[in-house]
Amino acid sequence: MCLGELAEVVRVSADDTVEVDYGARRATVSLLVLGEPVAVGDRVVVHAGFVLERLTPEEAQEAIRIRAHVGAEDGAEEESP
Repeated sequence: MCLGELAEVVRVSADDTVEVDYGARRATVSLLVLGEPVAVGDRVVVHAGFVLERLTPEEAQEAIRIRAHVGAEDGAEEESP
């Protein structure tokens, strides 16, 4: 099972890495596993420092909705996208 995190691409580098924003923090992660280009503003799933999947806008909105719902059930506050 993958415990990937939803992130937004904020900077694309020429060395097959991107900077992503998780909401409360930023990180540089690798595109080597993905095998397709991404652009600033894309939502991606990141696990262990690698982008695993680029989400469509609809998939990203659904993931955000589900995470907010699960966070509300746990009593945790979710950050806005």
